[in-house]
Amino acid sequence: MQQLKPLNFFLVLCKTRKKFDKYIKINKIRNKYIIDIKKMMDEEDISASEIHQSDLFKILILKKFNLAKDKNKDIYYIPNFNVIKQYNKLFNIKDILSTSHNFNLLYFYEDFEKSQQPTEILEKISDFDITQILKDY
Repeated sequence: MQQLKPLNFFLVLCKTRKKFDKYIKINKIRNKYIIDIKKMMDEEDISASEIHQSDLFKILILKKFNLAKDKNKDIYYIPNFNVIKQYNKLFNIKDILSTSHNFNLLYFYEDFEKSQQPTEILEKISDFDITQILKDY
């Protein structure tokens, strides 16, 4: 039986999807699976107040994770920063990935104003396997 290579999970910190799409295009990233929470909320017509109670939405996200793992594709996870109250909840994803997969950070620095920097995540930068901080893209 063929052993699958470790999955690369990227927590993508960007406010505008346009910059991330440009990053994907310039770097010619092919083996990817993008989970954009804001886009999923729009597609499923789920409001910010409903997202925390919606088990269906959580199942959809987990299904996308498993689909990416089955296809052996890297996951680029883009949270919705308008909904997140605590960034620490994003680290629950690391538990789902277990130790056999990589937990990486892709951070678009220019997207955040000084007052809106996700300091909770930046304080835990050592928890990531690979970190890329992009100043201008």
